[in-house]
Amino acid sequence: MKILLIDVGNTSTFFARYADGEFKKTLRLSTKEVTKLSNVSRIKRLLLKDTEAVIIASVVPKTENRLKRIFSKELGFKTYVIGKDFKAPIKNRYKNPKQVGMDRLMNAVSAYHRYQKEAIVIDFGTAITFDIISKKGEYLGGVIAPGIEISLEALYQKTALLPKIRLAHPKNIIGKDTIESIRVGCSVGIGGLCDRIVTEIIKRYDLKPIVIATGGYAQFMLKYCTSIDVMDSVLTMKGIVISYKKFCQ
Repeated sequence: MKILLIDVGNTSTFFARYADGEFKKTLRLSTKEVTKLSNVSRIKRLLLKDTEAVIIASVVPKTENRLKRIFSKELGFKTYVIGKDFKAPIKNRYKNPKQVGMDRLMNAVSAYHRYQKEAIVIDFGTAITFDIISKKGEYLGGVIAPGIEISLEALYQKTALLPKIRLAHPKNIIGKDTIESIRVGCSVGIGGLCDRIVTEIIKRYDLKPIVIATGGYAQFMLKYCTSIDVMDSVLTMKGIVISYKKFCQ
């Protein structure tokens, strides 16, 4: 099996070439600029001549439609959008199943396939999402909180004196200047938020889950979120592969 996987997020779009059971090459681009001609040329280099299909999981319909047109009509590859061309292979217990982002379902599919038990997936992306998977492999629902980028941008945009800063690990728990104070809030503070949410979910529903971190800021947050058991940077991509394999069976 040789396929190209695409995870379209609000901020960035992640591409991965999957061949012979392994992720061979990856590329991350800004979602706003992903369909620019210069970027399309970079994306083409991920394709193999014998690429079987292009699989898209997306939370941005406009970009999803452009990418499908590029790969199917302009480049001539079989192109599938999960949720439209075939369903995510998981029972979705959300009140309105259509409201769940496809990336969240792919995380759930991947988590259960790998661990075969209750799980909580924390995805550190534009937003921080918490997704809960039952011991039967059902998607139960989750929690959404502002992500690190959103928090940093809101502090800059909505205040008169706070600066726009680059995220970095703080040196102390008490900031000695404004930049350091913001860094503490957006690392230790968000880590505490994550731990509290996980604790409350486990206590309320008497779960014994594995807690998995993924997303662009997962590596950064490992230091501050003590409830994380394991990190998997390609959890979403694994879910796309699993979903496509089930579709092909």
